[in-house]
Amino acid sequence: MDLLESPLVKIMNPESVVFLGPSNKVSNMATGQLLTTMNGGYKGEIFVVHPKEDNVLGFKAYKSVADLPKPVDLAIMVVPTRIVPETLAQCGEKGIKRVIISTAGFREVGEEGGKQERELNEIADKYGIRFIGPNCIGVCNTKEGICTTWFVPQKSGTVSLISQSGTYVSHTLPYLSRLGLGLAKTISVGNAANIDTVDCLAYLGDDPQTRAIAIYLEGIQRGREFIEVAKEVTKKKPVVALYVGGSEAGARSGSSHTGALSGPDELYDSMLKQCGIIRADTLEDLYDWAWALATQPLPKGRRIAILSNSGGPATSMADTCIKWRMEVPELSNDLQSKFKQFVFPWASSKNPIDLTFNLGDVKPFYDDIPKILLDSNEVDALLIYGVFGTYAFNLLKDMAGDRLDIPLKDMESTLKGLCEGFARIPELCGKPMFGSSFFSREQEPLVALLEDNGMPIYPSPDRAVKAMAALCHYAEIKRRD
Repeated sequence: MDLLESPLVKIMNPESVVFLGPSNKVSNMATGQLLTTMNGGYKGEIFVVHPKEDNVLGFKAYKSVADLPKPVDLAIMVVPTRIVPETLAQCGEKGIKRVIISTAGFREVGEEGGKQERELNEIADKYGIRFIGPNCIGVCNTKEGICTTWFVPQKSGTVSLISQSGTYVSHTLPYLSRLGLGLAKTISVGNAANIDTVDCLAYLGDDPQTRAIAIYLEGIQRGREFIEVAKEVTKKKPVVALYVGGSEAGARSGSSHTGALSGPDELYDSMLKQCGIIRADTLEDLYDWAWALATQPLPKGRRIAILSNSGGPATSMADTCIKWRMEVPELSNDLQSKFKQFVFPWASSKNPIDLTFNLGDVKPFYDDIPKILLDSNEVDALLIYGVFGTYAFNLLKDMAGDRLDIPLKDMESTLKGLCEGFARIPELCGKPMFGSSFFSREQEPLVALLEDNGMPIYPSPDRAVKAMAALCHYAEIKRRD
């Protein structure tokens, strides 16, 4: 699909929006959507429609869609279910061609709701409207600042999310911010009555900001079209999907949640593989893997080097690599000799490379050894454990008081310069490198610095290994094509 032909272009990049339903009550869902758009950096015009209020959150409230001074690019609708059809028709009469319907109470509640949902499509066809929903939270475009979720992403990035659950593109945003993952776009399709996952996948496949796509999937309505589009998209960029609904309980929940058409787990598993989509087992994996795929070059093979300043995490990383069908090869004597000078006599340099506890000279960890490893022909990727900056030293300073003189400012400056270069090594060497730390980005500034420069640092060693396995998997998919 030509990007300009997608109905999502105007929805994701509106120059003007109207909110139908917000009030001055904080418990109102539409009020939250208006507030997040106001605070998400949106620069376009904002209008509000409310039949009784004269003013909503400082905006003049028009009594109806017909009273708006002009057509707008996008209408965002949270009104009672019974009046959604007539409100959609009013949008059509006004010349509004793109709509988000967040209101629930349609196909997911049974046949009567399904009948009303079909009526929405009849109205949309009559007026040339394309809409997202019903029963959805809407969209977020971090570049343009449009955000109809209940939380605002804290940083822009290159991962985009498609979800049949509003929660997974709304409630998870604070979690993703704490993780350090930057988002490009999110789309909650809800019941997907008009614009569905196929449309979203085609749009994001051509979106220049999106480098990896994550999908939360409860069912597919247009199976053949999904396969055709997904095969084309996965040739250009990685797609990770979490499918739920393959069990009886999951199917029952999905049906009552969005009216989704689920299917046997084995069927969807086979279909996703056929499309070149990587299937995640958990929501954690979905986000973790998309993050790595959006930020790192692809490895040419499955030979992994592990660099650590602690033996335990290095060992668990090595074991997890083997479980996920990756190799941790013993390095040649020639390669070991190149960084032997940086390793204590009692430490290991065979792979994993364990520097043990050494905070006196951190340059080998952040510069010398990674470059030696990734410049060699013996490994395809590098996993690290132990991003240590000034967090631990601040704790020691607090405990020691004036008994110790710790030059924190000098240390911060040195580490900052090293880690800025460290984050560029994957691009310079053309091989992926990332890792883990038990210190969060809120605790350890170096973790935040690396993540903000495109290097994922996961909260545990196992999560880093599994993300590397996803990179290896997609690299094989690309080679197969």
